[in-house]
Amino acid sequence: MTDHVRLDVRGMTCSDAVVRLHKAISPLPQGGTVVVVSDDKEVVADLRKYAKRGGHLWAGERPGLQGALECEVRRGE
Repeated sequence: MTDHVRLDVRGMTCSDAVVRLHKAISPLPQGGTVVVVSDDKEVVADLRKYAKRGGHLWAGERPGLQGALECEVRRGE
């Protein structure tokens, strides 16, 4: 199993993106990372809230290609 996943949620609604992040991060070992690519700042805000509620570390965000944002979430306990 890999401990690093890249997840593209461009064009998705907030709830769909959060569900996809949950499914991607759940099987990872503690400290595993998911890099989420989104084109919607509101989706990014909801992903950040999900990470905090789930005990995961929001490791930051950076500009991606074509105006997208890349957000890194590390799995917590």
